[in-house]
Amino acid sequence: MTSSKRLRGGMRLVTLGVGLAFLGGCNIADELLDVQNPEQISEELLTDPALADVLVQSVIGALNAAYDDPFIWTGSMLTDMQVTGINWEQTARVNQRIISYDEGPPDAMFSQLSAARAMADSVAGRFRNGLIPNATSDARMATVLNYAGYAYIMLGDAMCEATINVGSQIYAPLDLYGFAVDRFTEALQVAQAAGDDGLANLARVGLARAHLNLGNYSEVMTWAGQVPADFTWWVEYAGEDNLDAPGNTLWSRVTGANHSLGVHPAFLAGGPGRWLEQGLDSYLTDPRVQHWPTWRTGHNRLTPLYTPYQGLRFSGYNGETIASGGQPASFERGTDILLADGLEARHHFWEAADALGSNPSGVLDFVNERRAFGNESPVNLTGRDLTMELRRQRGKDLYLGGFRLGDLRRWLRNGDNMFPSGGHPVAEWGQYGDATCFPMPVEEYEGNPNINKPGG
Repeated sequence: MTSSKRLRGGMRLVTLGVGLAFLGGCNIADELLDVQNPEQISEELLTDPALADVLVQSVIGALNAAYDDPFIWTGSMLTDMQVTGINWEQTARVNQRIISYDEGPPDAMFSQLSAARAMADSVAGRFRNGLIPNATSDARMATVLNYAGYAYIMLGDAMCEATINVGSQIYAPLDLYGFAVDRFTEALQVAQAAGDDGLANLARVGLARAHLNLGNYSEVMTWAGQVPADFTWWVEYAGEDNLDAPGNTLWSRVTGANHSLGVHPAFLAGGPGRWLEQGLDSYLTDPRVQHWPTWRTGHNRLTPLYTPYQGLRFSGYNGETIASGGQPASFERGTDILLADGLEARHHFWEAADALGSNPSGVLDFVNERRAFGNESPVNLTGRDLTMELRRQRGKDLYLGGFRLGDLRRWLRNGDNMFPSGGHPVAEWGQYGDATCFPMPVEEYEGNPNINKPGG
């Protein structure tokens, strides 16, 4: 099988009443549990092989908890994918590209991604040290290694820099992507030994994504080229039938009086020049980025919000367009999100090929294939024009899927600043700032005795 769905995102931390406590950089190698509730499972019981499956579910749940929010929702605020109508001042400033290390968004981003990373590394270490037999050929080991790799990628995409396990070393994004490569490499070996094609392809997509950010373009093409086109791996969320478990945060951001997520002018149907127009029905021809044809205000009663529908990265996507009289799928509480898939791998492959200049005709063919999917006519482009169109198609295919911040930062490292700039679409907010990532939060500086605060 090339299509996989694994365990519910509703298991946000861990099942069976296990409580997890994470502090700052998440030094949990020897302190996985810090429990106060006597009904919870004690740390000593984590040496029981019978709990191995619980630990795997914990790793999956921790990454799922961070994926929709803060990684996608808050992370995309720094990009040209969304405008926010949230009425929380600190969060709204992120959408203005203004971030302070002593405010809430950096803490939420660092803490939750670090929790996912630390749990996956810790569980992998426990498996490696004998908690399960034959860890080198057990799919459970491949699972936690893959999730560790994706957590490192997300840290590299979102954070300006990061510590690991309350250490003194401060790692740059490229270091974090390197750690991801290590995890994915081992995950692939274990998955192959276990005979699990889904986990093997999850590792290959991760390897391609990490190497793309590292600029190792030949490696990208090697790994991405091995991923089947129909491969999918989903992050799953709880629907209306399980209200005790968390649902997809993006659903709550487009629903009710507190809705606060809107499409940025850069991805608006009809182009940025249509910003603030009502009745954009006839322009909504691309099924990948569908939104309400009219705007409204939401939580802050200020921001014009063209509410998005589900795009290709979401489980309810139906391919319908408003321009043709269809009804695109609205976000739901149980809407799942792709973590990795074959189309993503193809984008990694062709971006690497474009960077190497190895197959411009193939890049053009891929661009025109994606344009046709979006009901756009073919183009005949070369050089930088082709590169920019490839990036445009990537943005549409991966819309709100958790890629744009990492993409913009990668292209910035390579000399192209494509972050939104100038006047913010919300005129009252003035000019964009210059933030491109989330700084390490004050909580880490205060909780980690091995590092000093900025300016300290």
